[in-house]
Amino acid sequence: MNARNCCKTMEAELTAWKANVYDISRKMESLPGGEKVKILPHIEDLQMLIAEMDDRIDQIRDNCTPETGIDDIHKDRELFDQSLTTLRITAEQAMRGLGAGDFGG
Repeated sequence: MNARNCCKTMEAELTAWKANVYDISRKMESLPGGEKVKILPHIEDLQMLIAEMDDRIDQIRDNCTPETGIDDIHKDRELFDQSLTTLRITAEQAMRGLGAGDFGG
């Protein structure tokens, strides 16, 4: 994969994941007070993750170019993969908090 495609793919994937996390966060924030209080730490974690993803997307847009070299792209890819791992864990926790029947509809 050439460097430009790798950069654009990372940006697109991270943007799509950010949108998913944002949707989950908004769904959690709309819960009634008692339910929301139970998962408030998860909401805060998701908001921090969204901010971190914004930073990562900006960094990719600004710094990931064919001229940066393949080593820099590998480093960005590793950080991206770590973000996805965190996101998957957080999303699973969010789904447990929301309940399977209370999401997406």
